[in-house]
Amino acid sequence: MDIISKAYAEGGAAPAAGGDMQMMIVIAMCMIAVYFFVMRPNNKKRKEMQNLLNNLAVGDEVLTAGGIAGKITKLPDNKEYVLMSVSEGFTMQIRRNYIAAVLPKGTLVATNDK
Repeated sequence: MDIISKAYAEGGAAPAAGGDMQMMIVIAMCMIAVYFFVMRPNNKKRKEMQNLLNNLAVGDEVLTAGGIAGKITKLPDNKEYVLMSVSEGFTMQIRRNYIAAVLPKGTLVATNDK
């Protein structure tokens, strides 16, 4: 029982020549598009963020991922944590990679509600 051979012998449609090559070209174009629209911008953003974290200095005003703003008071030797002053007499120790942005100088204003 050779059903497939009989179908071709009776005039059934044969597969288009070069169909596999066209599919490979479409897959390659999709992979190139994913690289340029997803992977490349993501790598660029990650490098910029790593550069920002490596260039932190005492006195920088920063914003954390949780929305807390403060001024860096100390950069310990372990390079994983920073000490950040949030208000007068209140210092927090946070992980360095939780810093989302460095704010322009003078953004934070010390207020006295007394």
